[in-house]
Amino acid sequence: MSYWMKSLWLLPSLWVACVQAEPLQKSFNDWQITCNNEAFCVARNIPGDKGLVMTISRHAGVNDRPLLRIDYGSAYSGALPGGSLQDNLLLDQRRLKPDLKHWTVEPHHLATSNAIAIDEFLDLVMEAKTLQLTFDPNALISLRGMKAALLLMDDTQGRVNSMSAWVKRGDRASWDVPPPPALPPLPPAVEPPAALTRDETSGLIDYGTWRVNTDSCSLDPLRREVSVAPLTDQRALLLVSCEMGAYNVIDLAFEVTRSQPYVARGITLTLPFTPPGASDRQLELINAEYDAASGQLYTFG
Repeated sequence: MSYWMKSLWLLPSLWVACVQAEPLQKSFNDWQITCNNEAFCVARNIPGDKGLVMTISRHAGVNDRPLLRIDYGSAYSGALPGGSLQDNLLLDQRRLKPDLKHWTVEPHHLATSNAIAIDEFLDLVMEAKTLQLTFDPNALISLRGMKAALLLMDDTQGRVNSMSAWVKRGDRASWDVPPPPALPPLPPAVEPPAALTRDETSGLIDYGTWRVNTDSCSLDPLRREVSVAPLTDQRALLLVSCEMGAYNVIDLAFEVTRSQPYVARGITLTLPFTPPGASDRQLELINAEYDAASGQLYTFG
């Protein structure tokens, strides 16, 4: 999942290239990197359906707060059988025994935010092909693409040719990196709308269940969940569950007049990039929630 511009900031006795501030997502073979508009980046192996996942994240600037995690199992899969990670890792079919002195060690989870420990581990695995478990050959992390993903992370954060780079390391001091880009200002706060009355809520839920245009939905109307929240004193947000999987619900969103005759307008979200493997930038609303107090709509993939 390049869209960015580069400019120069003049600091006392120092020129520093401004970090890329545009969000991006890109895949390299079996790895994917995602960066937000603060140049905070996360790289991980994909598709991650083998039970074993490595995640590497880093913030822009000097205060980079890096994190490297290796997890066997997840909240979705629950606990998986097998021995501990620290004793059962294979790197290209050979036993891997990293120094875990500065790691948080759990049976199926290894994590470190220690910069030296991360550098040491990346030096071990950067040119390798696979990381897997002795007791489960299917639990495998392909390392193809990891180096390219981390190089893009370095480039996005302005670290290439500095001592803080993970791939193309150079002589530039580790503190000689651009600061995180400034976030765009939020729109000014507005007065919260009047709460929906019982009659408004009942009418809108009935409208969302039976009459709003949901021809593309696979869920039977009797199984759909409809939620409403005030947007303004005249309009409301209507969320209708449209498709349901094992863990996720895909919603449709509408802006609807609060009073009859109801007039609905579909709401879509557009990503700032085209995700890998997708043909457009439209973002599905997955497990959507709306916070009426802050006016923010959340979607959780």
